[in-house]
Amino acid sequence: MLARLARALADALEAETDRWILWLPVIFAGGIALYFALPTEPQARLAIAFILGALGIFLFVRGSHTGLALAVALLALSLGFGTAKLRTELVRAPVLQDELRHVSVEGYVEAFERRSDARDRLTLRVLSIGSLIPAETPKRVRVSISGKNTTVFPGEAVSLRATLNPPPEPVAPGDFDFGRRAWFQQARRHRYATGRVSQLDGAPPPPTGVRLWARIDRLRNAVGARVRAALPGEDGAIAVALITGERGGIPRRVTEAMRDAGLAHVLAISGLHMVIMAGSVFWLVRALLASVPALALRYPIKKWAAAAALLAATFYLVLSGAAVPTVRAYLMMGVVMIAIMLDRPAITMRNVAIAALAILAFAPESLFDPSFQMSFAAVIGLVAVYEALSARDRVSAAETSALWRRLRWTGALVLGAGLTTLIAGTAVAPFAVYHFHRMTHFGIAANMLVAPLISLLIMPMALLSLIAMPFGLEPGRLKVMGYGIELMVGAAAWVASWPGAVTVLPDLSGWSLALIALGGLWLCLWRTRLRALGLVIAALGLALAPPGNRPDVLIERDGKTAAIRGADGLIFPSATAASYSVEKWLLADGDDTDPKGLPRTTPFRCDPLGCVGTVKGKTVALIRETGAIAEDCRKADIVVAPFKLGRACKAPRIIVDRAALSTQGAHALYIEGLSIRTETVAEHRGRRPWSGHAVAPATDQREASEPQTDPEGQGTQ
Repeated sequence: MLARLARALADALEAETDRWILWLPVIFAGGIALYFALPTEPQARLAIAFILGALGIFLFVRGSHTGLALAVALLALSLGFGTAKLRTELVRAPVLQDELRHVSVEGYVEAFERRSDARDRLTLRVLSIGSLIPAETPKRVRVSISGKNTTVFPGEAVSLRATLNPPPEPVAPGDFDFGRRAWFQQARRHRYATGRVSQLDGAPPPPTGVRLWARIDRLRNAVGARVRAALPGEDGAIAVALITGERGGIPRRVTEAMRDAGLAHVLAISGLHMVIMAGSVFWLVRALLASVPALALRYPIKKWAAAAALLAATFYLVLSGAAVPTVRAYLMMGVVMIAIMLDRPAITMRNVAIAALAILAFAPESLFDPSFQMSFAAVIGLVAVYEALSARDRVSAAETSALWRRLRWTGALVLGAGLTTLIAGTAVAPFAVYHFHRMTHFGIAANMLVAPLISLLIMPMALLSLIAMPFGLEPGRLKVMGYGIELMVGAAAWVASWPGAVTVLPDLSGWSLALIALGGLWLCLWRTRLRALGLVIAALGLALAPPGNRPDVLIERDGKTAAIRGADGLIFPSATAASYSVEKWLLADGDDTDPKGLPRTTPFRCDPLGCVGTVKGKTVALIRETGAIAEDCRKADIVVAPFKLGRACKAPRIIVDRAALSTQGAHALYIEGLSIRTETVAEHRGRRPWSGHAVAPATDQREASEPQTDPEGQGTQ
């Protein structure tokens, strides 16, 4: 039976030969994932050896069809691995380990973002930081500024005093790693300014890249100012976000309403906006050229329109700040327009594969970006359905009457928006749950209400406003755009208020997400009945989706916040204040409780010296003052302290003090019968350039009958 199944699978794969090429980006991404999954940073020679070995196998087996396919796959895997390693080395810059307090910072303004609900944010290309030598100075820092009256301009040389910290570590083992993202953005510090921002006299001319982006940012700021002048308030802030990509002015309540209604994608310039802007230019230019018979009959006006649309998309990319999602949308749009100019099918899975491969080759770290995963999941799902429906229409076109085809076309127009939302929503749902622990249930209804407003009113008016802006004629068009935005925000708030609009779900394992994604790709990339196996792969991922053994104790990096698991979820000491860590812990546990509304009475027993709780028969002591050390170290199985305990505390099974937290980061403890297993952030991050500190073993298990401590008095980890 196994032999027959193997032959059937081989025959099915042979029938899909023309689709094999679509798996190249997937295998290339597998090489990137392999690189980032390593616990230690590989040496460059390992990547080179991997590529050379794969190339040798490719040259050796190129005479065999099947062997050639496998060799190409291995070569793509090795190239993905090597590209990720090369990218890591290209962005390598100094990383500081310790906090710098009230230090002088000098640099050129790269970006200045005004934010309505928080401090304004300043990004500097660094000239100097305090007394650091150039070899120790980060390339870029981000600081938050409290004063709303500060005004600086891109390209300007400024100085200020600031307290700088490394990017925050994950709040729990396996959580999102801000340090890795900051490494590839070359932003090694992000904290707050402690003094006023002033101009820096006598600074050398800024680098060419800074000067170029300074001119672009001045244009963006000028456009934003014109928009706000014609459309003040939150409507103007949303209009600025849709035109220039600056979202700092959008109130948080609007962002949350759009998110809970399943419309968060509207506020980030991505594929939807790029398609409408470029598509409108394409349609408009082609219509104008078609109105001139001498041109329409003699010249390829469709190609001219595609070229004009590509230029418009390029302008929109630059104007919007070229954020990563926008660059991704631009590349996909560029592939479509170039395909039109080359007389090739515009919307095909191969074009999607080319765009994905280009993005991953340029920025391999994008593979772990939620926006990359969600946007390509939606596009792949839509293109797969489009291909299936187009093939079906071609087969049945000759068998149906013209009247029936017109009726079907009318029905497609009516149901198209709903079907598109259903497909895209289904495709991105696993990624939304994995990254944000949220699933929206009325996204179809919200998109059905809002899609016509965006496609027919808001974005066309944005395009007409840009065209009219040089002539001072934009206010009227922006007013119309504002009416559309008001209707959109009202619809989002209405849908978000429906009972059960959002469900908060617990953590989804990485293996589960990988299997679901692989099953989805298998279902979409193949065309024959072989695609049905994708449902089997996705079903296996869903079977692994329910969380298994959740942490029984969670400890924040500073040692001041901890939680234990109760019958109904996580339990916090009564004095726990709302924090980012607490919010993330609750969401990962499938709990949407507002951290500010945590109950004041808990099973913890607290006094001014600390708190004591019990979980699975083990006593957990959270020490706040040194006066509690003697008693808690004598009675507790697990001791947590925000300061170093040293040899004064030897009896507990597990000791997590400042010494352990400073080297290992946040801790998660699992009580498994008589054993206590510990996982740490450092263990999950590994010895990587962005991890910040070395990894020490943290997985020993001890039996209750054999209590021990390590030589440093830090407990068993």
